[in-house]
Amino acid sequence: MARRKSKTTRRRKKSGISLLGVAETIALTNAATLTAFNCNAYDFLMGGSGLGGTGTAGTKIISIKELMNPTQDYQFSSVTGAATITGSNTWSLVWENVKENWMTGAAQMVFIPLGFRMAKQIGRPAISRVNRLLGKAGVSSTVKV
Repeated sequence: MARRKSKTTRRRKKSGISLLGVAETIALTNAATLTAFNCNAYDFLMGGSGLGGTGTAGTKIISIKELMNPTQDYQFSSVTGAATITGSNTWSLVWENVKENWMTGAAQMVFIPLGFRMAKQIGRPAISRVNRLLGKAGVSSTVKV
């Protein structure tokens, strides 16, 4: 009788969370919130102090609290003498922020991933050594660099 081929299933080892991937995601999220809402990602999510008003040069700072009520009206006045925005709802303020900040936001969205890619290539030997040490410590299934 012919010998049967045994079908072995390959088990893939679960890879851990990449610390560089998390850092890149945070940097990209920060760039997006700075472009649209004029505040960093932490202040946008946590509703930091002084939000819901004007920042430097009359920029409109918006947190997630203001996005929950998108039809509310704002009475912004600029400290530096820029034009006063009256009766604007949240989405029109977001659109104005995007129009003011789109160039820096687009540049950050392009150059942040390129910078991380170059840093990973340059630091590949060190990253490999750190990952090897994490494997010996027994946490390589949880955390990677």
